[in-house]
Amino acid sequence: MSFRILYPSIRRCHLLHKGLTAVPVRYNADAQQIYRPYGKTGDGSYGSTLGKQNVGSVLPVRERILRLAQTIPFTDKDSAFNIADYGAADGSTAMAIFGELLATLKDHHGPDTQFQVIYEDSEMNDFNSLFKRMSGIIPDPPSYLLEMDNVYVLASGTNFYKQCVPSNSIHFMMSLASVHWLSKTPIFKDSIYKGDMSSAEETTALHKQAELDWETFLLSRSTELKRGGLLVVGVCAEFQDRNTGEKRYTLYSFVGLLNEVWKEYSESGKISREEFINTNMSTCCRTMEEVRKPFDERWSPVSRSGLNLLSAEAVVNPDVFYNDWREKKDNEGIDDRDDFARKYISAHRNWSNSTFMNGLSDSRSLEEKEQIVDGLYDDVEKRMSRMNPEIFKDDVKFIYIVIRKE
Repeated sequence: MSFRILYPSIRRCHLLHKGLTAVPVRYNADAQQIYRPYGKTGDGSYGSTLGKQNVGSVLPVRERILRLAQTIPFTDKDSAFNIADYGAADGSTAMAIFGELLATLKDHHGPDTQFQVIYEDSEMNDFNSLFKRMSGIIPDPPSYLLEMDNVYVLASGTNFYKQCVPSNSIHFMMSLASVHWLSKTPIFKDSIYKGDMSSAEETTALHKQAELDWETFLLSRSTELKRGGLLVVGVCAEFQDRNTGEKRYTLYSFVGLLNEVWKEYSESGKISREEFINTNMSTCCRTMEEVRKPFDERWSPVSRSGLNLLSAEAVVNPDVFYNDWREKKDNEGIDDRDDFARKYISAHRNWSNSTFMNGLSDSRSLEEKEQIVDGLYDDVEKRMSRMNPEIFKDDVKFIYIVIRKE
């Protein structure tokens, strides 16, 4: 199956059109729409699957983080140097960089300096796995707490579109692969995410909501940051393919295959038309222009809040699952597509499973919902295993921005 058949090209978005009131918007703040991590609570599912991809996501800005962190004002040695991770999941993504950051800051400020690390995520997050990782019960990746004194870890189960910590309290904050989640979801009638069948109004509404949420996120973080503090954000990106000129986005082919199978479920009657519409993904990948806009406009609320953009760069993070398959094929002559599909689906079910569970009708029992969604991922995995992994070489496109509070 060709890539184009998998998921048609995405039309260029026409941002900020007027007349968006005609486009229905579903709020995902209701209890039944709350994001729930996939897997058994406390088993470290995120870090052992998707975390293998995300753990390297900070590498492109690692040196910059460690260098700039030493420039953050910190004169009151009797207080704590506060660090925060927004959209932390089970802590696996940030474990290594926070360990390096803490070691660097201890060298800079002295070994007796106290540090407080706050992990933020939604109220349904698997904080059990987070603290098992911090204590070493889940040993991989190794916890920095096992080797450091004067470091204290807390959690905040608060939506990051609100203020999560006291004003003027955080010295350094980071958020990786999180801000693509939106506070509410414009409805696409013919796909779970925007595609060729999406109307200009639907696509515009999605990017308008993403713009509003981006501003809300930044203003909340600005309130929380101390003057001179740093904010580092890794944003899932939308971009133009250099070879085809098509508009693409992070995990383009995987989302396309999910949409293809789920639409077949709708057309066959396995799920209703309403259920298909209710499983629109509450996400939006952003362009560089969209990420930079609040900073490039001098009089925007974000600029006036004191946030100053130090750098913004687009980076490709290698797809670890594709690379594992390719290495095994090249070095051992083994084309293990079943293993590739299994690992790929296991990883990306972590973030996508909740969307399908939430969208199914409440008239269905939990067991029935689980059977349908299990069937979806089984079908996607079987179909993927029969396809060339080159189609799913979803090297993850990120935009990294580094911001200082002036």
